[in-house]
Amino acid sequence: MNADHSQNSRRGTFKLLSGYIYGDKALLSRATLFLLLATAADVLGPFLGKVFIDDYLMPRNFDTQALVLLLGCYLLTQVAAAWLRYKQTMHFTTMALNAVQDIRQRAFRHVLNLPMAYFDHARIGQLVSRITNDTEAIKDLYVQFLSVVMSNLILLIGILVAMALLDLQLMLASALLIPTVVGVIYLYEKFSGPAVQHSRHLRSEINANVSESIAGMSVLQATNQQQRFVEQFDSINDDYYRARIRTIKVSAFLLRPAIDLLSVLILVAIIWIFGLQVTAGVAEVGVLYAFLNYLGRFTEPLAEITQRFNLYQQAMVAGDRVHTLIEESEQHYRDTQAQVTQGHLSVDQLDFAYQANKPVLQNISFELNPGELYAVVGHTGSGKSTLLSLLLNFYPAPPGSIRLDNQPLDDFSHDNLRQGIGLIPQEPFIVAGSIRDNIDMGRDLPEAELLRAASQAHLSDTLAQLPEGLETQLGEGGTRLSTGQRQQLVIARALAASPQILLLDEATANVDSETEQVIQRALKELHGQVTMIIVAHRLSTIKHADQILVLSHGQIEERGTHGQLMAEEDGLYRSMYQLQQQAKRVEMLS
Repeated sequence: MNADHSQNSRRGTFKLLSGYIYGDKALLSRATLFLLLATAADVLGPFLGKVFIDDYLMPRNFDTQALVLLLGCYLLTQVAAAWLRYKQTMHFTTMALNAVQDIRQRAFRHVLNLPMAYFDHARIGQLVSRITNDTEAIKDLYVQFLSVVMSNLILLIGILVAMALLDLQLMLASALLIPTVVGVIYLYEKFSGPAVQHSRHLRSEINANVSESIAGMSVLQATNQQQRFVEQFDSINDDYYRARIRTIKVSAFLLRPAIDLLSVLILVAIIWIFGLQVTAGVAEVGVLYAFLNYLGRFTEPLAEITQRFNLYQQAMVAGDRVHTLIEESEQHYRDTQAQVTQGHLSVDQLDFAYQANKPVLQNISFELNPGELYAVVGHTGSGKSTLLSLLLNFYPAPPGSIRLDNQPLDDFSHDNLRQGIGLIPQEPFIVAGSIRDNIDMGRDLPEAELLRAASQAHLSDTLAQLPEGLETQLGEGGTRLSTGQRQQLVIARALAASPQILLLDEATANVDSETEQVIQRALKELHGQVTMIIVAHRLSTIKHADQILVLSHGQIEERGTHGQLMAEEDGLYRSMYQLQQQAKRVEMLS
């Protein structure tokens, strides 16, 4: 099973990478033409040297005109070979950079369209490593491997043809290198493959560990966990070191040293055969010079090819990881014209589970008319945030269980659904840009709409205090704004597109009392204009809700207005509310 999966994955990776080789046939054709011409120029050099030795030097025939012509031809071939190699390298590099650019764009675009369920288990550092390090390693497949292997294979063919023209016996002795090198490459791929794959995996683990540590630095230092994280990083780093050492040992033993040893043996064979020819009186010194020259050029391409198989292994492993990422199933939306125009929302007998036989929501049913405000409360793990994720279609709900304006949720296209529903998360996400960028989010909204949304979020006073207003640049994470101002900015972002339905996931949980009052005032002003569902932790903030749903273990335990629920003597909502009020009084007294 694992072998079949590995073979299918390798085929998919090869298909992904080879598609770019043939994708630009004109560029490939030009690169191949330059390669052939450069090889011809390289091969011609020693042949001209043989002509000079046997036809002019040994017979002491110093015809000035012929020698000048011969020297000119030799210099011309060397200059032409250098220029053609340059053009060949540029074309292969262009092909490589085009491939890497497209693969990286495809991978990033694909990640942005993966379902939220994928990110429940994915590690950010590993994803970053696949999109950056692994795609960069793929470049070596084209520049370092494909270019070198193609050029050296053609050079080998050219050298073998030239050798055969000079002396067939010596050529056959030199050709013995080829099957032995193929055997060396086979052994190298067999022994190094698993080690290379393991080292790439460990590199991703290092990136994930660093990313996780930096993201949680405040918690890490506050809980004095520096040493534990250092030890954890050291362990992964040591494993990576050992994996790299294994690959280096295989490379050091099977690649260059093995080729050098074989080339020395072939050189001995050539000298021995040439000695026999000398005794037979059929040897030419020029032929020996040319063969020794060709042999140096013959063994070097073979050594280059074997050494490049290290990069080939890494590129194929990296390509496999990128291909696996690209093959992850995206979440698909229908391409329909259905739009959220009124804000009517109905949920009917909704059941959901992340894992089979472990239900998170059971038999959830409620209905909101346009402009109504519903609050959802409950203890941690009761399913509040999951309900919002299902309403946003982050996870597929059972067909027909959620309807917007009397149309099934899965009938809406991605763009129409996102335009009709706005989300205000608990943790505000701020991009490194201006306030305008953060409210607009690439939608090219008119400035009047941005200012209207800022006013609705009660952000206008903050803008007035900033000298650059909407153009004020925010650092990474919006560090120039307070926590409350960042939350107001996120509310303005959600309101800028004039959604018909607004979902708030504990939007006031992390703000101070003053900012909470400002946000509450903004939400009251929207009450009646936009359909709202508020997941709330502070029960005192939802007294004005048209309906409050109390979740417990994934089921609606109670429902009603604040007054109705408080009238229940042994009600869950009443006990939660009284507990919060008591905690608040204790906090004020202390």
